Amino acid sequence: APAHGNDPAQAALRWRLLWVRESTFGLQARRDEQSADLDALDAVADVLADDRRRAQVARRRSHRALRMADWAAMERAARHGMACATRAGDDDLRLQALLLLAGAQLYQGDIDAGRALAQRGLAEARRLGLRSVEARLLNVLSVACGMQGDLVGQLDLGRQTLLIVREVGDRVSEAISLMNLGTDWLSLGDLSQARRELDAALQLLRANGDRVVEAAALASLSTLALWQADETRALALARQALDIAVATQGRDQEVAAGLRLGEAELALGRSAAARQAYAQARERALEIDSPMQHDASAGLACVALAEHGAAGASTAAPAAPATEAAHAALQALQPLLDHLAAGGTLDGTEGPRLIELTIHQALALAGDPRAAEWLARAHTALMAQADAISQHSTDPALRHGFLNHIPQRRAIVAAWAGRISAR
Repeated sequence: APAHGNDPAQAALRWRLLWVRESTFGLQARRDEQSADLDALDAVADVLADDRRRAQVARRRSHRALRMADWAAMERAARHGMACATRAGDDDLRLQALLLLAGAQLYQGDIDAGRALAQRGLAEARRLGLRSVEARLLNVLSVACGMQGDLVGQLDLGRQTLLIVREVGDRVSEAISLMNLGTDWLSLGDLSQARRELDAALQLLRANGDRVVEAAALASLSTLALWQADETRALALARQALDIAVATQGRDQEVAAGLRLGEAELALGRSAAARQAYAQARERALEIDSPMQHDASAGLACVALAEHGAAGASTAAPAAPATEAAHAALQALQPLLDHLAAGGTLDGTEGPRLIELTIHQALALAGDPRAAEWLARAHTALMAQADAISQHSTDPALRHGFLNHIPQRRAIVAAWAGRISAR
């Protein structure tokens, strides 16, 4: 519908109606309808010559791009929003745009710049008493910690975020914070606490109608089920997560759910289905230039190793010869090895220790002496993370769970112990 010419009263009413509808479309991930409403809102803001409203629309555009893993569009909209909010003299909206810009920098691989910008914004939000903005900036900093393997820092920031969003009564952000905390506990190996947080998050996410984050929660619950040896449930949850991610055009969530699907299929001994899931996840990760492409490459290598019998192969088919399996695994890993050889890192990947372990296993199967270096690298990094947990917690159970409740970490510790005893 038209914006009713230049009538300010009609335009203001139209704004209120469109704003509520666009927010609903955003939660439901009805992206085409959401985009149309954002265009209409921009038109109303122009009729009213209102930079504050322009900043609000830019924030919503940036958030839409975030949920669709379009990092460049997320950054463009965030920068436009900052400019509009600055002209309007609205610090709240300017900092909301800043936090989205910081997130866009993180997701595009510039973690140091994203963290520095978020820290600057956090100090300003606290000075101005903007609690909701403070919570969102803490969440951005939590993401940065997770990308660089600081699991304790990630958890601490997640707890702070949850307290604030509950204080201000933001149920949408509360559900997201619960989901993030559940995933944080999962990474730390506290599976019981992870289950409590994720179950609570899923219930609230569904009540809110937040489809994209529901997919993320289901993916984490799939991992939890797999680590508790319930492969059938892990597979069902991964499929649910993937279906939602595809339907909502959440491309980063599609990658994550695809990885969960590959893991569950492989655990059930279905190597062909696992290979397909990992290949599709890698293809989607490449489209959005996500570091999770390396997790997918490692997953494809795991399939080759499993077919040989080196990592839990199915008994449904004869084992592949070692040379054939090693060649297939190393071929799958080659893009990752090239990335690392060129000075790349594993920052932003989901499972850097699993990636390192997989490289070690593939090289060991090939009889390559570099296998020992990769095991040492995995073990050193793992123990550094465990030591960081001990430094920040007096509870020895947390360190124990971190090292013993997650299969790939147990495998690294066992492989290292075997290497030491074999000397």
